[in-house]
Amino acid sequence: MHLDFPHPGPWLAADLADRLGSPKAAERLVQAGVLTRIRRGSYYLAEEWKSLPPEDQHLAVLSAHYDNASRRREIGFDYSHLSAARLHGIHLWNPDPHVHLTMPRCPSTKGRADDVRIHSAILADDDRSTIRGLPATSLDRTLVDCARILRRGQAQIVMDHGVRLGADPSRITDLLAEAQGKRGVRIARAAWEMASGLCESPGESLLRYLLSRMPFELPAQQVGVPTRLGTYRLDFAWVRIKVGLEFDGDIKYFAYGPTAEVLLRERKRERALIEEGWILLRVEWKDLFDEIGLRRRIGTALAAAGR
Repeated sequence: MHLDFPHPGPWLAADLADRLGSPKAAERLVQAGVLTRIRRGSYYLAEEWKSLPPEDQHLAVLSAHYDNASRRREIGFDYSHLSAARLHGIHLWNPDPHVHLTMPRCPSTKGRADDVRIHSAILADDDRSTIRGLPATSLDRTLVDCARILRRGQAQIVMDHGVRLGADPSRITDLLAEAQGKRGVRIARAAWEMASGLCESPGESLLRYLLSRMPFELPAQQVGVPTRLGTYRLDFAWVRIKVGLEFDGDIKYFAYGPTAEVLLRERKRERALIEEGWILLRVEWKDLFDEIGLRRRIGTALAAAGR
């Protein structure tokens, strides 16, 4: 059996049968650990699949789904909701793994793959786009659709990143008005009203949402503080009383250089801010799931600074 694959995938079962000369070739290679089945009738080289980040895996699944639908001449949909969000590169937190489609009418569920979720809607031309060669809902439509099916914190992450990606405020407002009375629109509207393009990561968005639920004034974002070592930027700051709040995602320490160097620079930065009279609180992902403990820490720091 000739195994010279020009690309890792996705490969449709029919293409593999033609290429390898056997209708059972794909399943044999799955059993041998050479291929991984990524959805019904679609495969990927196993080692390469393991190395793909989850978002890239989903994009490969979408490509496989579209290739299969094209072969069957079942093109009459747009990728939407969380699938469109992945195509647009929108930040997501704990998204479901399903392939989301929007069609004018929902067809029968007979024969539908288990990983496909179909939404019924007639899309205006302004609500449609082509991304990575695939039909998808526009950025604005995607933000509203996602926010309507997500929990509040998840929706905030989506809306905040949408602002950074250039969402059209007037179109978002119109879409929310059109969805009046429909499921999830209250969450979507609340997330949009609070949306901030100053949140640079999902963690910062979720932290800011939690802060809005606490009995404190919302802090300013991305505040520049002059020190003897230069101006440093704080994620959140109560400027008048000099309390800073930093979200420490792993990317802050690992994305921009060797860990030891980054940690040393961070310690110098923190000392310089403390010398200027600042109180600094650091928040990690795990702290976002202990809202009572986080509120207590922030309250203690604000009280100390006020004294």
